[in-house]
Amino acid sequence: MPHAMPELLAQQTQRINAGESANSSPTRTTPAGPTAGGQPKAETAPRDQVLALVSQVFTRLAALYPRTWESAFPSDQVLALSKREMAMELARWQALPTRRVIERAMSELKREGNTWPPTIPVLIKLLAPTPEDFGMPAVAEAWREVTDHAHQPRQHRWSHEAVRMAGNATGWWELTHTRTKSRIEAAERRFAKHYQALVNRVMAGETLTERQLLEHDGSRSPAELAERAGREEAQRRAEAAGLKQRMSGREGLAALRGALGGR
Repeated sequence: MPHAMPELLAQQTQRINAGESANSSPTRTTPAGPTAGGQPKAETAPRDQVLALVSQVFTRLAALYPRTWESAFPSDQVLALSKREMAMELARWQALPTRRVIERAMSELKREGNTWPPTIPVLIKLLAPTPEDFGMPAVAEAWREVTDHAHQPRQHRWSHEAVRMAGNATGWWELTHTRTKSRIEAAERRFAKHYQALVNRVMAGETLTERQLLEHDGSRSPAELAERAGREEAQRRAEAAGLKQRMSGREGLAALRGALGGR
C-alpha cells in the first residue's frame, strides 16, 4: 500500500493538470441545485475562476506560514491534492468568496496566531459567504425583525426584501398568533428555511421577486392545508372588517360586539 501512494498522487496531479473533474466537465459550469419555487437552476462560477481563487488563497497562506508551509505540504503532489479538495468544494457554491471575505479570513487567521496553516475544512468555513456580505441580515437578526413587525408588514421598512418575503412565506397570521414554545420554534425553523433559500438566490445574482418559495401544497398534509386555509380566511375577514391583526382581549371583545351590532 505505501508503494501505491506515490502513483496515486501522480495520477491525481495529472487529472488536475488535464482539467478533469470527478463530477463534471471542465468546460461547463456546474448547476448548483434547484432554486426556491422550482425555478431554473443557478450555475456556479466557471472553473477558471475557481482555480484562480484557490491559487490566490494558497499564495496568501504560504506568505503567512513560511516556516511550517513545507512541513504541511511536503510535496507538490500533496499541495495539488489540497488545492483540488478546496476547488471541488468551491465549485459547488452559488457564489465565490469576494475580496472582502478573503481579507476577513486572512485577518482572522492572523489574529488566531497559529503557526500551522489551517486545514481545508477550516479554510472552507472561513471563506463561506454570509448574508451580511450581500447586504442582508443574519438569520437570527432577520427572525427578530420579522417577529417584531409581523403585525404590520406593509407599514414596516424592511432591512431587506428577503426578510419580508420569508415572513410572508411563513405566514403573518401564524407569526402573530402562535403562542406555544413548540409552535414558535417550528415557525422559526420554517422561516429560516425560507430565508436561507432567498439568501442563496441573492448570492447567485438573482433579483428577488414575489413568488411561492420553498414549500408546495403537495408537501403538506390535508390537516395542514385546512388549517392554513382557515387562518387565511380569518385574516381576510379581519382585514375587510378593519380589525387589527393584534388586539388585546378587551379590544377583541369590543370589536366582536361591534360586528354583532352591540349585542
